[in-house]
Amino acid sequence: MEQFNADTVRRSAHTRLLGHTVHYWTEVDSTNAVLARLRKEGASEGTVVIADAQTAGRGRLGKPWFSPPGVNLHLSVLLTPPIQLSQARLLTLIGSLAIADAIESTGVKAQVKWPNDVLVADKKVAGVLAEVQAQNGQVAEIILGLGVNVNIDRPTIDRLFGDVASGATSLREALGHEVDRAAFAARVLEALEHRYFAFLAAGSQPLLTEWRRRSFLGRRVRVQEEDMTVEGIALDLDEEGCLVVILDDGSSVRVREGEVVPLSS
Repeated sequence: MEQFNADTVRRSAHTRLLGHTVHYWTEVDSTNAVLARLRKEGASEGTVVIADAQTAGRGRLGKPWFSPPGVNLHLSVLLTPPIQLSQARLLTLIGSLAIADAIESTGVKAQVKWPNDVLVADKKVAGVLAEVQAQNGQVAEIILGLGVNVNIDRPTIDRLFGDVASGATSLREALGHEVDRAAFAARVLEALEHRYFAFLAAGSQPLLTEWRRRSFLGRRVRVQEEDMTVEGIALDLDEEGCLVVILDDGSSVRVREGEVVPLSS
C-alpha cells in the first residue's frame, strides 16, 4: 500500500532547501492557501505543503482545479527569490520545467506549454500556479503551486472533465501502471531546487534556452487575452517570460497573460 505523507516525501527528497519542512493534510481547500496562512505564522523559504485532496484548488485566471483524493499530487512551495517583480513570471517556467524533469525520470517524454502547463503526448498532465507578494517593485515571496495528474485513470478523467477530458492525461495512463506519489513528489522537489538554484546563480538566459528547447514554440496558436483573440505563430519568449506571437500580417503581440491553444498545422 502506498505510503504518502510528510515523512515519506521528506525522507525521499535529496534537497538542501526545499522540503526542510513538509506539512501534509488529507484534505485542504488549496495547498497555496494553506501555505499562505503558514507564511503569516512564520514559515520560511523552502516550506512545502502537500495534500491528498483539494476542495478548492485553483488554476490560472481563477479557474477551479478539481482533483479526487488518493490519486494526484498537490504541492506548494514557498520561495523568496531576490528578484524584480518583472521577473516573477520566470518562476512559473521553472516550475513547469521541474515537473517535466520529474516526469521524464519515469521514462515518459514531457513538453512545456506557455505559460504554465506540462504536456504528455500533447495532453495536459500538470499545471503551475505562482502567487506573488511584492514590495517596492521587488518580489517578497512566491508561493508556487504544482498540480500533477499522477494516478487518476481514464474513466475518472472522462467522468470528471467531460468535454475537455480528451485534452487531459495522467502518468498512469502514459506508463500503464501506477506511480509512487511520495517518490514522484521527491523528484519534483529535487528538480525544482536544482533549477531554482541555477536560476539564482546564472540568471534567466539558461532557463529561457532550456524552456524554448522543450516547448511548443514554432507552432500556430490561438491567443485569448482579455478581450483580444488572435492567431499566429508562437515565436519566442522575451526576457520576462512573456510569449511573442507573430500574426499573419507580420506584426507581433507580446502576451503577458491569457490562454494559448496550439492549433493543427
